[in-house]
Formats: sequence, C-alpha cells, structure tokens
Amino acid sequence: MKEQIYTIPVNEGFEEGGECPFCNMYHKLEKDAVDYMLGASYMEDDIRMETNRLGFCKKHYDMMYKEQNRLGVALMLHTHIQKLCADLEKLCPELKGEGKKGLFSKGSKGEDKVSPYIDGVLDSCYVCNKISSDFDRYFDTFFFMWKKDNELKEKVKNSKGFCLEHFKMLLETAQKKLNASAYEEFIDIVVPLQLENMRRLEKEVEHFTNKFDHKYKDVDWGTAKDALPRAILKISSQKVED
Repeated sequence: MKEQIYTIPVNEGFEEGGECPFCNMYHKLEKDAVDYMLGASYMEDDIRMETNRLGFCKKHYDMMYKEQNRLGVALMLHTHIQKLCADLEKLCPELKGEGKKGLFSKGSKGEDKVSPYIDGVLDSCYVCNKISSDFDRYFDTFFFMWKKDNELKEKVKNSKGFCLEHFKMLLETAQKKLNASAYEEFIDIVVPLQLENMRRLEKEVEHFTNKFDHKYKDVDWGTAKDALPRAILKISSQKVED
C-alpha cells in the first residue's frame, strides 16, 4: 500500500519497535501536544478559554513543568485558578461573605454541588482531549491499513505485541471494524503474538531479578538489563525514564 500522510504515524509507530507500537504513537502525540501548549498557543484567546475551563491532569502538569517554560505554565495556571475561584464562589456564597444561606450553612445538609464540580475539574485535561481525537484516528487508520496492506500485517507479526491497554483496544475495535473472516484472521495473528511476548517479558524480568543473586553475577544480562521499564510500559502503558 502506497504511504499516505495519514498512514505515516502508524508506520512510524511500528518501525520504532519496543513493547507497544501504539504507545510509541501516543507518546509522540503527547510530546507534540505539550510542546504545542508551551509554544505561542497559550497566548491565543480561544485556547486559553479552554485551558481555563479544563486545566490539565497530574501527568501533563508534571510534563509541562519539566519543560522549563515556567512563565507559560504560570500564565495558564493564573487564569485557570481565577476561573476556579469564580466557580467556587458561585457554589459557596459564604466565600464572598453573603451570609449563611449557602452550601456550608450550620445545620444545613443541602445538595453538595462542590464535590461533583471538583471531580469534574480533576477529571479534565486539555492535553488529554487534544490527544484523544488523533489517537482514535490512528486506530481507524490501523484497521483501514490492515484490510488493504499486507506489509502492515508483517510489521505486526514482527512486533513485540502491545501494552495491555492497547491490546484490549485493538480487540474491541477489531470487532467493530472487521467482518467475521477478517476478525478471525486478526485474532489468529494478534492473540498468539501477545501471549508469546508476555511470556518473553516474564522471562526477562525473572532474569533481571536473578542478577541480584550472587550466583548469577557472572551470567550475562542478555536482554534483561532494561526489562523493568519495558515491563512497566507493557502492563501500564506508562513510559518511565531510567
């Protein structure tokens, strides 16, 4: 199949190797999204309105903070906190000195509107939203290519399988995107591949633990030296740095 612009991220994800091609795609999207946020975009009014409303999750606050554009992070935080204060003041009149008729009045057990509001704040993230739509399209592109591109099937067969989260997503999406015969072919390729590579990784982690035993001090590390971060990614989709 001739490469198109929309197939490039999928091909690059598989060509990068590692424990999960879709993690490769996701982490590329994530880095691009964080770089975008800390570029000139945070000064654009329409984007600031969204970041004021949504904020960011723990992970992406951490990533942005580590990028060293502290002014950009501070500007977004400032106006986001302003929005939070305004919303909380509406929910809690006491905060503005408007008497004792609000949520926290003594002896009152009115409807708790604050906790659901805070849940919404904690569950929302501008970067996660930005990544989500593009990442969903990657799955659509993967199955479009799977139906037409034998080269992709070979790339899958030569891969090390997938992290658990993306393996689950592949199985669920395959049921929707493939007819019965294509789904059967997909399962016959992907499921044994996943199990084989889970067993491979289990042996690598075991060898990693054995290297802490003096009996194995002269045994070569083999492929086990970086087994721990690869195993964490395989199980949790989380990329950890050495």
